[in-house]
Amino acid sequence: MTLKKLLYWFWSTLFIGGASALILSSIFEWSAGSDLFGPIPKQLLLSLTLAALAELGFFSFLVFNWLAKGLIRQKSAYDLFLLFLMLIVLGDWVYLNLSKFNGESLWLHLLVPFTVLLAAFIVAGLKVKWTQKTAYVPTFFFMVVATVIEAVPTFHTKAGEIPLLMILHAVIVLLICNAWQILQLHRLAAPGTNRKLLRKETKQKPAPGIK
Repeated sequence: MTLKKLLYWFWSTLFIGGASALILSSIFEWSAGSDLFGPIPKQLLLSLTLAALAELGFFSFLVFNWLAKGLIRQKSAYDLFLLFLMLIVLGDWVYLNLSKFNGESLWLHLLVPFTVLLAAFIVAGLKVKWTQKTAYVPTFFFMVVATVIEAVPTFHTKAGEIPLLMILHAVIVLLICNAWQILQLHRLAAPGTNRKLLRKETKQKPAPGIK
């Protein structure tokens, strides 16, 4: 990955995260009929924070993926390992919702895990379509586990329980950022070819038989 591609990944993710967060904030505030996210500067700061958090999670996933593949060489065993970790994270998440919420609130809060699973299913399908079948499990794992871990601060705050729309807002923004990053990975990591240099070398190379 070149410096140009690295900068493109960084700034494009920040832009997408910031734009999507501001749009979602407006939609949720309109549907709720109240000022949930505060003034625009505060919303912008929150959106950029979520985008930066998604970038940190993506980088951590790349390091984890590299180390885990070095330890577990067999593809099937590696996929099972990822699925096992994903089940632990999902189980813990659902258990926390069951223990913290009850009644109608419980079913509303279970909407968030279902949203994450649906988004992971769609993004993993697109990743396979654009790359190869072996990318399905790692992509699904990243979309679920990374999003859940990145969203943990929104579930547990010292201020007490926060509105469901604010939790859903943070999770959707993280899903959008993570989807953008994982779907761009194969393009960013692909070795680029300097076409101008090749053309220059071709022009300078003498024709056969001419010295």
